[in-house]
Amino acid sequence: MSSNIIGSLIWIIFIFLSLFTHMIIKSLTGEVDFIITLFARFVYSLPILFILAYLARKTLLFQLNSWKNIALRSFFGFVTMIMVFSSLQLIPIGLTTALAQSSAIYVTLLSPIVLGEKIGLVRWSAVIFGLIGVCLMINPISIINETSELSTLGIYLAFGSALTHAALALILRRIGKTEHPASTALIHNLLTSLVITFTIIFFGTKFYGKTGDYGIEILITPNNILYTLIALGMMGSFVQYLMAQSYKYAEATILVTLRYLAIPLATLFGFIIWNEIPAYNQVVGGLVVIGSCLLITYREIKKK
Repeated sequence: MSSNIIGSLIWIIFIFLSLFTHMIIKSLTGEVDFIITLFARFVYSLPILFILAYLARKTLLFQLNSWKNIALRSFFGFVTMIMVFSSLQLIPIGLTTALAQSSAIYVTLLSPIVLGEKIGLVRWSAVIFGLIGVCLMINPISIINETSELSTLGIYLAFGSALTHAALALILRRIGKTEHPASTALIHNLLTSLVITFTIIFFGTKFYGKTGDYGIEILITPNNILYTLIALGMMGSFVQYLMAQSYKYAEATILVTLRYLAIPLATLFGFIIWNEIPAYNQVVGGLVVIGSCLLITYREIKKK
């Protein structure tokens, strides 16, 4: 079996695990406070990430070349996750996934400014068509006229997550050349866990996001919800590990193409579990976004 096939299989498992974490978060809406879900995602992922980092680097697991870049990575990663998780509570999972996956468009837009890359006519055309696709999915006219059946805040959060994810992708490009992925994943989750813990201590769990039947007491109450929260954190650690492992085997251009499988899969799960039926404009817009992102990927392959 070729290394590209192995990497692609790992990536597909990564996609499914990512979707499962999103489905768990969506299903916990109304059950637990949003901040508790966020806490579980980061804190319960630490034991496995620590083990993986120690196996990979031994006593060097906390050694970094640039703490500034890791701090930026943690900031944009945390903000992106907050936006994605929040939007999952408000709008269909398929729409959240499609808008989040449009980040490749904004990476291309920001590349000349941040990385000094030149963008040709084809990629500029792909960006324009991609933005049109995003507009079709969001349907800004219905938002302005207040006729949209979807949560305006949820749409803004999903759209914002694509922008912050684009910034995160550019930072990851930079630190990927100098930092070990096991260490960056561990330190990112550790820093974020500390931030969430201190936030809960000072502000509680009900100041942001949808509240649920359970607050902080669920963390010491053995029941199915607590076990689900623990599974969420453990699954999140494997998501990060599998993503890093897939890049060891397969070419990045192949994996970037496969990532768009998440959009139809999320839409399918949304229909089966929550009876979420995408509107015509969301389907057309999603297809335009996928097409434009694949064109951007193709031009990057050709350029290299």
